[in-house]
Amino acid sequence: MKIVIVGAGAVGDDLARTVSRRESDVVVVEIDHGRVRQAQEHLDCRVLEGNGVDPSFLDEVGMADCDLFCAVTDKDESNIIACLTAHHLGASIKVARVRSNAFYRSGSLVFDGIDMAINPDIEAVRSMREILWQQAATDVYEFAGGRVRVVGARVAEGAYVAGLSLVEIEKGLGTRWALVIAVVRDGETLIPRGDTVIAPGDLLYVAGARGAVDKALTFVTTPSAQLQNVMIVGANPTGLQLARELTANGVNVKLIDRDEARCNRAAEQLHHVLVLHADGTDLELLKSEGVDGMDGFVSVSGDEDTNVMACLLAHYHGPAKTVCLVNRPDYVQLLPLLGIDAAISPRLSTSDAIARFVKRGAVVSTHSLGFTGAEILQFRLEAGLRCLDKPLSRLKFPRHAVIGAVIKRGHVVTPRGDTVLRAGDEIVVFTLPKGVSDVEKFFTTG
Repeated sequence: MKIVIVGAGAVGDDLARTVSRRESDVVVVEIDHGRVRQAQEHLDCRVLEGNGVDPSFLDEVGMADCDLFCAVTDKDESNIIACLTAHHLGASIKVARVRSNAFYRSGSLVFDGIDMAINPDIEAVRSMREILWQQAATDVYEFAGGRVRVVGARVAEGAYVAGLSLVEIEKGLGTRWALVIAVVRDGETLIPRGDTVIAPGDLLYVAGARGAVDKALTFVTTPSAQLQNVMIVGANPTGLQLARELTANGVNVKLIDRDEARCNRAAEQLHHVLVLHADGTDLELLKSEGVDGMDGFVSVSGDEDTNVMACLLAHYHGPAKTVCLVNRPDYVQLLPLLGIDAAISPRLSTSDAIARFVKRGAVVSTHSLGFTGAEILQFRLEAGLRCLDKPLSRLKFPRHAVIGAVIKRGHVVTPRGDTVLRAGDEIVVFTLPKGVSDVEKFFTTG
């Protein structure tokens, strides 16, 4: 599969790093000389210096045999023109990163020839909404049309599972427990075994049917109230969209912004939201507005430092689940160590959404697990594979991976040693970066 990525910024860099692990023909195009040199030093793919909207240059790169063309620069107009040019030159699938609502009508891009437009703000709102509603979750991934969920949750002090091995947990909870596919401890991602002991502060990734996962999470964290009150810092498009979606589901929302003009526009658009013209890092203001009674606290302002400080204040002065919007992807894993429940990077959300277009062999969909480099893959099993018609206990499965769920005729099955894979089944697999290639070979080799 030939993939061309225009833009070597944070999104393009992360996307290239993700797709080059499984595809050998990846080309990154960047006009800035400094970024080109930086990308050439650490990306395992071709990096070319040139203008991604120049038809002559794109023709030299080769659009006729381009399977996936991604334009992810910081400029919407450049991304749109690049995709339209690539379309004219014969590229198969064109994906553009487009942030401005001016280019959309009824949620769709107004230009023909672009197969998908990804709005980083919408991707970020989707992630934040899932995390807020799933009170225990730090991140949520869905597969098989939502039938299978993989949810990350941090183990609380006093939780049922704290101090127990996975064997002990399964023995005690039986069908009330789902499958743990990964444990993140002290920044290291581990494939758990039966004797793995769960400790407070561990980040567990639990996989299975939606209901089973939701039930299992009650044993990972302490009980939490239903989502009723949320405070949002930032009356920008991201904050407005999140407020709309929450109020539409009956949640009481307070929206804070230090810019008076933004507050006035928000008050005009959001009739069921209390809009406050104030500083989201003003502790006395947060206290007076009831931060100690909030179920959720989200900071999405355009200033990263403001978001981090506001969430830290909310964390130390109330029980609210805190969600922080950050531009630097490396903050995604760092901030939870400081007490913030979840950090969302629009850049990571965007590159992850685009990476789902990269399908190889039996791969149906893929998600990158934050900034760890690990992946969750969904496969459809075709006839003739060596792994079929044998119990899982008899298969020599790649050691850096684990099967999280099996979908048989629409029903989600938690994999056990006696589970037998059949042609037509779909499976969800968690794999560390070093195991991606082995897993794909395992499920695509006859």
